[in-house]
Amino acid sequence: MPDTDRYSRQVLVEQVGLKGQKQLSTSRVLIVGLGGLGCQVSAQLAGAGVGSLSLIDNDSVDLSNLHRQILFREPDIGESKVLTAQRELIAINSSLQISATQAKLNTNNVTALVKGVDLVIDAADNFLTSYLLSDECFKQRIPLLSASVNRSFGYLGIFCGDKKNPAPSLRAVFPKLPNEQFSCDTVGVTGPSVGVIASLQAQEALKVLIDDEHQLLGKLLYVDLWNYKMHRVDFNSASEPSQTQAEIIDSTQITKNDLVIDVRNPDEIANSPQPFATNLEIPLIELSDHLAELQNAARVVLACKSGQRALIAAQILLDEGYDSVAVILPSD
Repeated sequence: MPDTDRYSRQVLVEQVGLKGQKQLSTSRVLIVGLGGLGCQVSAQLAGAGVGSLSLIDNDSVDLSNLHRQILFREPDIGESKVLTAQRELIAINSSLQISATQAKLNTNNVTALVKGVDLVIDAADNFLTSYLLSDECFKQRIPLLSASVNRSFGYLGIFCGDKKNPAPSLRAVFPKLPNEQFSCDTVGVTGPSVGVIASLQAQEALKVLIDDEHQLLGKLLYVDLWNYKMHRVDFNSASEPSQTQAEIIDSTQITKNDLVIDVRNPDEIANSPQPFATNLEIPLIELSDHLAELQNAARVVLACKSGQRALIAAQILLDEGYDSVAVILPSD
């Protein structure tokens, strides 16, 4: 039975009550990414008494993280994010089971990590990771709560659903990358905006775990936190994509018949070569001018640093009629 003193204020909430609190105490959640979203979501779920939290992240704490990633302090700079987060969450609530995986989510570990949990929280804020999670959650029929935020804008939604209450996958809603793809590294983000979106994500997680009918299953909530505007979009009628999608692979899955292309700019490649062999180096902006060179490839494999530009390149090739295209999930 959960500690009623610790959770007394939460239990008073009609939608939660003792029954809901007991459901939370036996729930298992996977949180992917310990950045601004993941730090705040994990802290709030630990405080709420979610019984088991599994964390995965491969980054270390950087000074630029501290304005929004609330689990970290100046002495933590250079330390593992996931291990630091695990320590801080245990300090918040020592009665929980909190496991930490210091690795990047990839095609080799995603199935085992997702298996057996009640909810997957996508806090990675990277479309390639989101696609990988969505593919696995859709296959296993586990709800995927995904969110993204940059500048002062954000969205969140619940994809895939479970066997009892299914919902479309993230690929059904975003079969192609949004026209404008930004990251916090390029356009910035305000700490309070991350905090608000993360709090909404945590609130939705509680609703999913107690099976509340008002959760955002099959819906997207868009929030403009500078002008205080929000709107909701129902995507329950979205169809799973019939067009061939880019396969997401690990670099170990490259074969000798693949044509591997790095779509970064020459200076980026010179400063940070790929840890695997590539056949061509074609900047994304020039890819359309080189299509003739790719026509005889059994499979075109695309790579960059984060996977974002590789996904855009893959979509260009798919739109041109290429039916065997893959994107490499970065390993670092």
